[in-house]
Amino acid sequence: MDALQFAIARFLAGKALQKRRTTYQQVGEAVGWSHPTGRGLGRNLEVILHKLADRGLPPLTTILVKKGELYPADDAMAYIRGALGAINIEAAQREVFAFDWASVPEFAPTADTLPDERQLWLTSFWGFDPAGWGCIGFANEARRNRYLTNSKPGTLVAIYVTKGKGPDNMRGKVVGVLEISHETGHAREFISGDRWAEKERDSDSRGKWLYAVKATRAWRIIPEDWRQVEDLFPQAYGSSNPEFIGASGVSLSIDEAAKLYELDVYEVPVYGQTSPVDPTIQTLEFALSPSRAVRPASQPYWVGETDGPKHLYILRLTGNIAAYLGRGTDELADKYIIKVGFSKSPQARRDQIQSAYPKGAFNWKIFKPSPQPDTAPYANADIAIAGEDAMKKRLVEDGAEVLGGEFFLADESLMHRTWAAGNNAARATQEKATSQLTQQNGLG
Repeated sequence: MDALQFAIARFLAGKALQKRRTTYQQVGEAVGWSHPTGRGLGRNLEVILHKLADRGLPPLTTILVKKGELYPADDAMAYIRGALGAINIEAAQREVFAFDWASVPEFAPTADTLPDERQLWLTSFWGFDPAGWGCIGFANEARRNRYLTNSKPGTLVAIYVTKGKGPDNMRGKVVGVLEISHETGHAREFISGDRWAEKERDSDSRGKWLYAVKATRAWRIIPEDWRQVEDLFPQAYGSSNPEFIGASGVSLSIDEAAKLYELDVYEVPVYGQTSPVDPTIQTLEFALSPSRAVRPASQPYWVGETDGPKHLYILRLTGNIAAYLGRGTDELADKYIIKVGFSKSPQARRDQIQSAYPKGAFNWKIFKPSPQPDTAPYANADIAIAGEDAMKKRLVEDGAEVLGGEFFLADESLMHRTWAAGNNAARATQEKATSQLTQQNGLG
């Protein structure tokens, strides 16, 4: 086994000690693999599996599954059965979870990858705005004391939006995560002035949730990963009525916590927070990894993300762009300010860019893709970059005005041609990469 394979095995062993399955994306992020969805990992996993079998150790790779699944996919099961025969996959996973991996020095996880013993809870809000609402609140001292007694500082609280109140597209969905301290106070200490005034003007919220516990960090789940609370956390949501969950919170089981860790998130500011945030789009688990360095922002709207499947996108700025640019209306007739780029989440990218603008009449909307496909069409950033470059090239060649960076002034006809050029280039690059990989594997 080489260094990469040992790193993969140690990561899997750490998950086994936590009695948790893991995904290809989580493995990819942990070891720096260029394709977190698993492309190309199979050969390394097969080597690990045979090495473990030779030593009479449980089959670690059986706990590596696709996002949202309990068991390995059919293609993974093929090489597992090739090495181990017709095994019972459930029994194999139980054996992996029961084994003490810390007793095998070369597979034992290093200290900084062992479980951090965080607790995870679930509660409901009317929305998710940590920059203005930096706490969780309780109706009385007794309920707050119950939470403090049963939690630890640094507990993570998953937030779903109530089904009866909140933005329509968020209702009933798990949309964010808060890290909660044990610092207590009146709710007004942890809520911005405008949000406090808004809360107290509303008769439904006036005078409520005053017994607060301060939040220290926050992550917004990308919209593509929003799930109905009863689907994502059936055990926790079904353990009590929604009113109790919203008023007091309930804890998540290990299995349900694992589902939360798999979701893609990006960090957002919390009211009163002075430390920098890391806007990289990544799994919650990787966002919580020890010693995560915060990359400096190169532009106000900047947001990074780990590699993996990507969408191309075109955003369009809505509002009076003549006033925005300080020009005459006739000069800008039928033209739009647009931004081109790529991301694993065009919706998160749009939200991230919008957050750098003051609230007002100018808002970014997703022009393309429309509708957005359920899965990102391009395998990685290198392929998406080819598409983005083609979009920029088409815009420049066809006379769009460059407004700086990835921003352009173009008419709608050119926007459609730009979208076609970008996707044609990305598809061609992807097909070439797939052909080369097939030839390298001796399958062509």
